[in-house]
Amino acid sequence: QLLLPRLLPHGPAVNIPPHHRPVTTPVDPNNASLRFSGGKLTKIYERFENDGNDPLLVAPETILFDDKGVMYIMNENAKLISLTEFQPKEGGDDDESILTAKAMEVADLGMGRPLGGKFDKDGKCLYYADVLLGLARICNLSLNKPNNNVELLASRIKLEDGSWSPINYADDVDIGPKTGHVYFSDASDISTDKDVTGKWDAMYGSKLEGIRGKRTGRLLRYRPDTGEVDLLAMNASFANGVAVDKDETYVLYTSTFDVTVMKYHLSGEMEGRSERLLDGFTGFLDGVDCSF
Repeated sequence: QLLLPRLLPHGPAVNIPPHHRPVTTPVDPNNASLRFSGGKLTKIYERFENDGNDPLLVAPETILFDDKGVMYIMNENAKLISLTEFQPKEGGDDDESILTAKAMEVADLGMGRPLGGKFDKDGKCLYYADVLLGLARICNLSLNKPNNNVELLASRIKLEDGSWSPINYADDVDIGPKTGHVYFSDASDISTDKDVTGKWDAMYGSKLEGIRGKRTGRLLRYRPDTGEVDLLAMNASFANGVAVDKDETYVLYTSTFDVTVMKYHLSGEMEGRSERLLDGFTGFLDGVDCSF
């Protein structure tokens, strides 16, 4: 008993009854009905124009587009990278699905590990989720002049009893098209740690969350006009992807280890409540989108 806090710092595994365990659907390798219906998959590689440059397109989590259509990624070194000047890959490869792009650092996002992000409707500010910092923002970006002025917006949330709860694993972000409110997920109450190489291991918390079976994931909302953070939903098994519909009547979020897409109602008869929308996928879920 005395050693348990050291051996199991995040608590023991939860006994989940069989009828409450996630269920996945088997993959039929012979079913090609959906293979070509979703469009064309294109691979994009970083183009190195000068020898000796360190790679920038390293472990990107999310693809971002600003109001001008410029593509960005955030890499594992907390750099915001623009991808421009797309070209077919050289070297005699006739595969048109392979492109190269010029990669350029636009901003240094600090010490953390950014995951999901979204530009606001004016394209002036990028809101992003950082597993170490919480919800952050950087504004007035320029492809010609790097910007390092990062604002930390939320690293904790005040609960109904007046206590403060840390945001330990900010994961994904979307922005309401009507109100400008920022909806984001706090995937787990397990803080991210470094791996043996000294890099921040964003997978550490997710693995432990899945193994121990607890549901500590939350859906949160940040109001830019007041700076307040609201707790919308909880008890997700690693709250991951977030997406707001075009009328801002609901928010979708994934509960990864439940293999489930949840729907939180912002208006209507079910306002303030969540429901299970989709389940039974072929594997664990990550991002989600409802913008098309």
